[in-house]
Amino acid sequence: MWKSDTPLTCAQCQEPIRTFDDLGVCTICAQAFCSRHVVVRDSVANCSACEETRRHREQDSPISQADADRVAGLLAQDLAETIGRGHESAVEESVARIRMFADDPADFERRVVDDVQQWLHDTFVDTSWPACPEHPNHPLWYSDGWWNCERSERRAAPLGGLRRVSGRGDE
Repeated sequence: MWKSDTPLTCAQCQEPIRTFDDLGVCTICAQAFCSRHVVVRDSVANCSACEETRRHREQDSPISQADADRVAGLLAQDLAETIGRGHESAVEESVARIRMFADDPADFERRVVDDVQQWLHDTFVDTSWPACPEHPNHPLWYSDGWWNCERSERRAAPLGGLRRVSGRGDE
């Protein structure tokens, strides 16, 4: 566990940040801010000084809104089919955050899928999502537009093509 005798302070007002609920970290400059001095849009935080940079990155992104919507829709479909609805905000946050830094649509897609999958594993929503249909004790992994079984080296489904496995997910 990390501990410091120096309190974490807001980069703008220098007031101590006392709780995690009052903490915001700017996605652009990586500085800590209290909740009064952070802007949250599409579940992604930035400070007011970086707002113009963020708007330029979003506007000038090589990842079109259509590309972002396509990836979000297909990934949300896979989630709904396999573990049920209720995780759309994780997809939306990943899409918005990663789009600001992505230069290539294929890399953007892979990074968003990997990010959401890692979040599901790390938060114990489902530590083997998406479950391999051949070997349900390990997850499929995503590459080149497909969910793949690394053990058999077979393609299981394209992004957006996962189907519910009996006994898993919500109706």
